[in-house]
Amino acid sequence: LFGMLNELPFTKTASTIAIVLALVFFVTSSDSGSLVVDTITAGGKIDAPVPQRIFWCVVEGLIAIVLLIGGGLSALQAGVTATGVPFSILMLVMCYTIYKGLSSEPRA
Repeated sequence: LFGMLNELPFTKTASTIAIVLALVFFVTSSDSGSLVVDTITAGGKIDAPVPQRIFWCVVEGLIAIVLLIGGGLSALQAGVTATGVPFSILMLVMCYTIYKGLSSEPRA
């Protein structure tokens, strides 16, 4: 990414903006993920205790740090794949059951 920015005018400015945008993206995504996990573990309550939300933010960050230190980006990608494949299978089963359920409904 940053090699491509060498071709643009104001290379340092473009690189700084790209880094800030990437940082904002990752922080926002991490915060959203922590909110979802916190809501699930709180039994659906949106106003869960703040220490619980902080706990999930810290755990999520530590897992990412350990994966990056332990094996770099390939370990992080393997972790995402390992958690995503079972979820994908579950989603396909859910799609099938919804189709079967809707197929059995009488049409008006």
